[in-house]
Amino acid sequence: MRVFVLFACLCHSLLAVADVAPADYQTPPGWRTECMGRVQFDVPKDIAWHTSSGYWQYYNFELPDPTITPGDKQIAYGEGLTGELPFLVDIEVSPLTTRALYEQIRYVQSLTRGPAQERVVKAQMEALDAAISASRGDETRYRALSDQYYDLREKLQRIGYVNSQLVVLDDMIKQFTAEGRSVAKLQVERDAFFEEQAQWPTDVEYEHERFIELGVPDASANWYEGNLTAYLWRDQRIYRFKFYSGANTATDTAALARLEPRARAVLAAFRIRKQYEIPQDNGFCVPFGFIADDGTPRHAITLGFNPADNPNLLHRLSMSSDSDKAVEMVPMLLDRLIANPFPLQISVDKFGPSSVRIGAAKGRFGGARFRVYEPDSLKPAATETFRMVAGALSSGYQPTVVLGVTDEHSEPPLQFEPSRDEFLRTLQSIRALPGGHRFEPQVD
Repeated sequence: MRVFVLFACLCHSLLAVADVAPADYQTPPGWRTECMGRVQFDVPKDIAWHTSSGYWQYYNFELPDPTITPGDKQIAYGEGLTGELPFLVDIEVSPLTTRALYEQIRYVQSLTRGPAQERVVKAQMEALDAAISASRGDETRYRALSDQYYDLREKLQRIGYVNSQLVVLDDMIKQFTAEGRSVAKLQVERDAFFEEQAQWPTDVEYEHERFIELGVPDASANWYEGNLTAYLWRDQRIYRFKFYSGANTATDTAALARLEPRARAVLAAFRIRKQYEIPQDNGFCVPFGFIADDGTPRHAITLGFNPADNPNLLHRLSMSSDSDKAVEMVPMLLDRLIANPFPLQISVDKFGPSSVRIGAAKGRFGGARFRVYEPDSLKPAATETFRMVAGALSSGYQPTVVLGVTDEHSEPPLQFEPSRDEFLRTLQSIRALPGGHRFEPQVD
């Protein structure tokens, strides 16, 4: 309860400071303008979005280092279908890749027979496990049931192996065909695995899983475990949309009937965009993409990025249509109670929280500077690292915005004051998309 009261007081303090953004704001010469969510903002250099975490970390993309944790990465959009669902869809955009990966993902999504067969065996194992526990006083029955359990465990492993071999053989057949090599032997092996797979039963869930025809090229979608997941292959990237129905099973056809029209509407409103292209109509920006809408669907975003020429200057951008992301300001507001993120260095200056303008809203800004001790003189070194965080609660049409930057030992070393000034200029530049609702300045 104390934590909640403290957080509420801290959030209230965010609404009492800072000036308003000038109406005649101009992008500084040489700076770039990018958009995310419902805002556009300026950066001093080209930036690289961290898109290889989350779902894409399983496909051997190189992860930026440093980066935010994959679990923190989020682009959530739209009103959830039920009161328990905060959002309609999670969106993830892949790094630049090849069509072969899109086809691989598309193929793997079609192999739902294997998981369905595994579910059947796991259910049988759970039932046997209960029977084994109940028969400990009958040694003959106990051993017989245990033998059945071990047989099922071996079957489960075999189902997984056969499923994986079908994926491998399919890829090899495609590769050999493209190279003009004979695939006869591979096809015989694949047919044998298909025949073996066909002997194992599936469950009711599998009978309700299905592909969804989107009616557009280079797109696929499936209904699986109560979710509708769509993949779009566009401009050397894969755009993944995972829509939530609130159900946890594909057998809930009523949930699919409610979800599918909403999903189709979002996908129809989506288009790709080049980096730094600022759409002139109202809507919602994602990395290298845009969803046209009326400006009302709720959203929440947390993404990492860095200057293209300096991967060690990690930025963390969070936004939400309500106060959902405001919790990320608490470490900044309580900075003097937070442990040093650079244990081999000393803090030479902790500053803030102080007032700052973030677009049209009033926010808070704070951080710290760090230096190492010189081993000879035992004095702080000339070079330093730093971290800065600023945030403001949603105000009118402007969303909650929290932006943090951590210098992870940039080479060559950065000077703090110019870096701070650029950071504050980026905060000042936050504004609505050209076709969106203007962010009205907050009134004291």
